[in-house]
Parts: sequence; C-alpha cells; structure tokens
Amino acid sequence: MAGVHIERLHKQFGGKATAAVHALADLTLDIADGEFISLVGPSGCGKSTALRIIAGLEIPTSGRILFDGRDITGLEPRDRNIAMVFQSYALYPHMSVRQNLEYGLKKRGVPAAERASAVDSVAAMLQIGPLLDRRPRQLSGGQRQRVALGRALIRDPEVFLLDEPLSNLDAKLRVHMRAELAALHQKLRTTMIYVTHDQLEAMTLSDRIVVMNHGVMQQVGTPEEIYSRPANRFVAEFIGTPSMNMIEGEIRAEGGRPHFTGPGLSIALPMAPSAGGRATLGVRPEDIALVAADAPGAIPARVTVSELAGAERYHFVSLGESPIIVRTPATTVLHPGETIALGLAPDRLHLFVGTGDDAAAVR
Repeated sequence: MAGVHIERLHKQFGGKATAAVHALADLTLDIADGEFISLVGPSGCGKSTALRIIAGLEIPTSGRILFDGRDITGLEPRDRNIAMVFQSYALYPHMSVRQNLEYGLKKRGVPAAERASAVDSVAAMLQIGPLLDRRPRQLSGGQRQRVALGRALIRDPEVFLLDEPLSNLDAKLRVHMRAELAALHQKLRTTMIYVTHDQLEAMTLSDRIVVMNHGVMQQVGTPEEIYSRPANRFVAEFIGTPSMNMIEGEIRAEGGRPHFTGPGLSIALPMAPSAGGRATLGVRPEDIALVAADAPGAIPARVTVSELAGAERYHFVSLGESPIIVRTPATTVLHPGETIALGLAPDRLHLFVGTGDDAAAVR
C-alpha cells in the first residue's frame, strides 16, 4: 500500500496547429495510505485523464506524482506497482479464468506453485473458485467483473486504480458489486482511486470524494461534507438525486437582517452576506416541508407533476416563477393543479453568490 501525492498536475492536448485543450489544470491532491477516494464529474471533466497519468498511460504536461514520497512521474506503468481495472473487462477470450488470473504473474516469472497458490487465494476471496476452468464467454457480467478485479488484485499492488468498472452492469448487479467493492476495500485496506460519473457510486463507496469540472478540482471532502456543504453551485447541483433546487433572486436588508427575495418569496437568511446583490438560493428536495397555508413563513406553490419513485414521491411544483422539486414519502399524494404551502428549513438553506457554476457558497 502507498500514500499518493499529486502535485500541480497539468495536462494539455494540442496547442500549436490546433487550439489547446486543458484536460487537467493544476491538480494537487494528497491521498492517504489505504484510502478509498473517488474522482467524480461529468464527461470531459478530466477524471479519467488524471487516472491514466497516475497509471503511466499518459504523460503530464507538468507536475509530478509521488508514491510514499518516491517520484514515479517518469516511470513506465510496469514499474509503478499499480493495478488497473477498466470499464471494459479486457479478459483474454481464449484463456480460462485461471489463465487470465495468473497471466501477469507468469509474465513476471513467478514459479508455477506460487502462481497456483495466489490464484486459489484470490479466487476464494472473490468467490470465483468454481469458475476457474471456464472461458470469459461462459461468464455473466458480474462474474467477468470479479475476474477483472481478481487479475488486478493478484499483483498485490501499492495502488489500485478503477476506471468506471461498474458502468457496463445492469442496475441490480451494480448495487451488488458496489457492496462487494466496499467489503473488499475494508478487508484489504489497499489505496484505491476510483473514477466514475455516477455520483451515487462515489457517495456510497468513498472515504473522500473529489468533484471535478473542466479539468479543475471543485471540492474535495467526505461524502457528507460534499453533500451538506457544497463549495459552489456546480457541486451543489451535481451531487444529489434529484439535484438541489436553485431559486434566483437577490439579497436585501429587511428589519436589519439580510433576506433573500425572489419571485413569490422573502426568506430571512441565517448567514450574513452583503445586501444588494444578485444571488441564488439552494435547497434540497428533502429539506422542503408541506405546511399549513397559515403557518409562519408558508410559501404558496402549485403542483405541476407528481411522480412515484418507490418509497418516495417527487413533486414538481411552481414556486412563483421557479420550478422546484419536493421529496416526500410515497404516502403523500398530491395532484397536478393543486395549491399547496411550503416551508423551507432555515438551517438547511444554501446561498450562492456569483455567476454560473463557479458561484461560491456563502457560509
């Protein structure tokens, strides 16, 4: 196992005959020995580029990478003692599961008896012992994924890199494999760097999450920190399903206190931003309550659509000119066109000042 230090990593494509594309911009990150950290963001945010540079499959334009203080930036992939699992299983179709698992050890000249022992150990850990004599085409998607994980684990790497390894699985199997990955990490305590566009995977698996956009790290923190205290509007909207509601308005001073004023509402703010500027109020769907029409601070709204989502319902409502989503238990039934009253929890509000995705959170 190893701690990983990423120092001012930058990757640029093009720049002479074509316009420069900055896939990564000044990424600095410390990953503790044995930590499970996820890089998450939309397509093209730079997360896979960062992983490929750590693996040695891409050369950085500038910056460096250290494993336990050892600079490995210029080393070949085979000299980094890393293992990588890709989105595609990349198994050799003409080989059995056993042959796929032991292939890397065989290329490194590991004796046959030692290879056999390592294969049996990894197969027992991943519960694929009965599959060792099968070919990949005889396996299900989940079984192939276990073999791909086993082929990486058998190398006993310092750092384990996973590039969207569950994206090809169906929803039910993905949930099952998430649980298996989490249990595997708890058992091995190997440093794992996981790339995904699925924020639910990042939230459920990670010790910490790195949220990226346009090659820039937006925020790093525990899942709870990322969800409850997003650094900017991009993080707030990207993390969470359904995403955080955003209401445009401005900050005004009323009765000596700052208030957020938008179409059809005026809310006293627990934070103390400067009055007089444009701002965006963020509130998660679960932090909006249905209240009586005459309750203090009640905000009138009209239901447009109501969706059943298993144990919950998502109600799409119009609050003034702002469309928002309210999450309730499935037993709460509302009908399109119905007028309701909403209450916003003051201590669960988020305020963003600035423009676009970079609008910063006010604490």
